[in-house]
Amino acid sequence: MTVYTIFALVAAAAFALALIRFLVKRPPNIIITFLQDFIGAFFIFSGFVKAVDPLGTSYKMHEYFEAFAGEGFRPMWEYLATWSTFMAVVMIALELFVGLMLIIGWKPRFTVGIIWLLTLFFTFLTGYTFLSGFGTTKLFLVASAVVLLLFASATFPKKQSVRINLIFFSIGSAVLVFLLTKFSGAFFTTAFAETGMKVTDCGCFGDFIKLKPWETFYKDVILDVIILVLLINVKSVRPLFGDMIREFMAYTSGAAALIFCLYNVYGNEPVIDFRPYAIGNDIIDLRKEKKPADIEMVFVYRSNKTGKFKEFPYDSVMQGKMDYADYDSMLERKDKVLDPGIPAKITNLRIENEEGGDITDTLLQNADYSLMVVSPNLKKTHEDAFKQLNQIAAGCDKLGLKFYAVTVNDGHVDEFRHRNQTAYPFYHADETPLKTIIRSNPGLLLFKNGVVINKWHYRHLPTFEELNTTYFSKK
Repeated sequence: MTVYTIFALVAAAAFALALIRFLVKRPPNIIITFLQDFIGAFFIFSGFVKAVDPLGTSYKMHEYFEAFAGEGFRPMWEYLATWSTFMAVVMIALELFVGLMLIIGWKPRFTVGIIWLLTLFFTFLTGYTFLSGFGTTKLFLVASAVVLLLFASATFPKKQSVRINLIFFSIGSAVLVFLLTKFSGAFFTTAFAETGMKVTDCGCFGDFIKLKPWETFYKDVILDVIILVLLINVKSVRPLFGDMIREFMAYTSGAAALIFCLYNVYGNEPVIDFRPYAIGNDIIDLRKEKKPADIEMVFVYRSNKTGKFKEFPYDSVMQGKMDYADYDSMLERKDKVLDPGIPAKITNLRIENEEGGDITDTLLQNADYSLMVVSPNLKKTHEDAFKQLNQIAAGCDKLGLKFYAVTVNDGHVDEFRHRNQTAYPFYHADETPLKTIIRSNPGLLLFKNGVVINKWHYRHLPTFEELNTTYFSKK
């Protein structure tokens, strides 16, 4: 699925909703009605694919805070990072809520205003993700933030004429920043390099679909334009149902969205798993590259006359086939991807033994059942769960089944094992893939031939007898 497919599906849903409205009671402005349903449906879709796994969004927000800390004000960003899960849950629940509220027309000015502010926030994140690949300066970040704040100010005036004036002033400021970016070297320091991006994926649709940074940024710019039209014509946003029904839906849907997000954080594994470690997936196969990438070495030069950047292939530079008179300032050497090929879907999983040897394939290529305990952080794990895990491990040992744990090697593993009397081996891996494998600390996975047979949150661990009855005794 691509971003174009998502737009098409959402447009189809919006068209159906607008058609129903038209047949029941013709709205005064069918175009605004279609845009109202389009943005509402888009927010519900975007919110839902993240609501099934809010922790994934939380980890992405933490990644953003780390990147922002590198720009300055590190203590502030590090403090905000500690609230990333709370902010992710609130943001996702709000996204679901305002999407439905826009469709039913609940408090249109308030709803459109919240959607506008949320979209500006998303635009800032996706713009930072993409444009940081150009080596953005702090001056550009400040200028962009000012423009977004100007756009945000158009949310609050009640008078339409004031809102329109603020919008046009904001558009003029955005055009000025664009022109300065285009014709000045004060904002960007290098030609675009994907490897230079501070954050490589915005997480707009969670793990459902991974878009290129420029796709997500352009997507948000398109949404900005549509929502601006709604902001200007907010009086034409028409409600569905009566006042009492809309109020009832507002309170119940808001509470339901929040409860749904919290359940997927604290209650269980995500109800829908879009990650590569989902039940039924062959991890061995997903770690294999299907087609190698075609990469060319290039050199980036800047013209001292025009300030423009140009890439020259390695062979051209070595053979002197370039205009040194115009392009005489070499900035960097980089690898240009001519064909991305078909890379492995899992690239960062490496499980190591005590000596640092890679034993990932050895563990996964097991023809019999094996169980893996995953704990991304032993300091924050729920230690009570290890009592039941120890009982499962004892049962597996009697049957000769492999049972092991994987965690981050933080220097406290031996102390933890002694305290919790864990007789099975503990191996080590990076925290990032462990957080992706399971959204539970600890969590339990059942493998056979590298395939994920099942996985359990620590709140819903099976007993050894249940495992034996369901799986082991039937092999």
